[in-house]
Amino acid sequence: MDPDREKLPGGDEEPHDACKGKGGIHSFVESMALTSTWLFSLAVIGTGIISAILFLYGFLLSLAMAFQVFTGFTLDITAVKNYLGTSIQIIDIFLVATVFYLISLGLYELFIAKAPLPGWVEIRNLDDLKTKLLGLTVIALAVIFLGAALTLSEGTSILELGAAVGIMIAAISGYLWVRH
Repeated sequence: MDPDREKLPGGDEEPHDACKGKGGIHSFVESMALTSTWLFSLAVIGTGIISAILFLYGFLLSLAMAFQVFTGFTLDITAVKNYLGTSIQIIDIFLVATVFYLISLGLYELFIAKAPLPGWVEIRNLDDLKTKLLGLTVIALAVIFLGAALTLSEGTSILELGAAVGIMIAAISGYLWVRH
C-alpha cells in the first residue's frame, strides 16, 4: 500500500491530501489560503491608517476653526451659519473615520482573530460590515445635506442636492430592508 494513501471506511483508497502533489489551481488556492491572514492584515492596517488620518484631520480642522472663530469673532449671523456648516462637516469627517475604524476592527474580527470591539458592535459576517457601512453612509449623506443647507447662499437651489441625497438614502434603505 502506498504510504501517501489511506484506507477509508468503505474500503476505497483515497489520497490523504487531495491537493498534495497537484499544481495549478490547487497550489494557488492553497497558497492564497495560507497567505490570507497576511492579505487581510493589509486591509486592516490600511483602513486603520485611513481612520487615524481622518480623525487627525478632523481634530486639526476643529483647532483651526476654533482659532478662526476666536481671532475673528463677530456676531454676524452669516458667520454663525458658516461656523455651524463647518462644524457639521467636521462631525461628518469624524463619522466617516469611525466607519473606517469599525471596518478595520470588523475585518480583523472576521479574518484574523478576536477584536476588541465595543459592546454595541456585533460583526458576525461580511453582511454585518456592509450594513454598518451603509447605515453610516445614510447618516453621512444627511450630515452633508444639513451642512449644505446651513451654508446655502441666497439664490442657490438646494433641490438637486436634496433629491440626490433622498434618492441615495431611499436606495440604501430599500437594499437594507430587502436584505433583512
